[in-house]
Amino acid sequence: MNVPFDKAVYLEGQDKKVGILLFHAYTGSTRDMNLLGRLLNRQGYNVLVPQFSGHDTQDIKSVLDFSPNIWRQEANDAYHWMLGQKFEHLLVFGLSLGGVMATDIISQKDFQGSGGGIFNAPVMTEEPINISNSFMHLGKFLASQRHDTETFVEEFDDILAGHWQQMKELEEIKEEIASQLVNVKVPFYIAQSGQDELIEPDDSYLLQDHLVNARIDFHYFPHNTHSIPTNRDRKAFEKSVLDFIKQVTQPF
Repeated sequence: MNVPFDKAVYLEGQDKKVGILLFHAYTGSTRDMNLLGRLLNRQGYNVLVPQFSGHDTQDIKSVLDFSPNIWRQEANDAYHWMLGQKFEHLLVFGLSLGGVMATDIISQKDFQGSGGGIFNAPVMTEEPINISNSFMHLGKFLASQRHDTETFVEEFDDILAGHWQQMKELEEIKEEIASQLVNVKVPFYIAQSGQDELIEPDDSYLLQDHLVNARIDFHYFPHNTHSIPTNRDRKAFEKSVLDFIKQVTQPF
């Protein structure tokens, strides 16, 4: 099936009743969700993995060309397209930034899906998100790969400023989501890695505490790292996601 989203991955399943939407991480790509998406597709599910603009790039500046509000709109566009496929059950999940976008969708008053959740996503945090060191390290690595480290060093301050502007906009989106969490009345899945190197693992409990009207399925994986869908030791995580989806779509 052709989908109207550039670089998106769509895996058509045999079970026409269930659609699953997966959003990738900041600076990531559809590859973040490749293993999980294909696992879900083998269960018969229809899976869409959109790619946020500016991502899957060899130049970190490409990510800075787009506002998080653009990615927010792209996430909503993908959600509405999946709604148009008329699945009986639609679930929305995301990793990190993708989890913020998934929660934004699920927390809308008119959300028409059956559930969803997050994987290591800083939806609610005690402190503002600070992944600048990781972002700039990736930028330097990408520059070295294309033999352009000198230009990266010259543009370092501008790149860092652009990154912080994106984080400022993301914090504003998070504030909006926090005010919407009371609207979440569908089953909500949370996976948090204990060895998460980018976000504070304990912040996941803040989100849990604010989802006062949702049935929460919380899973803590003490030995996993941030990109849990691609971790070598991901079997328990994958099983928990599969079990959650089955509980939501086949409750009896």
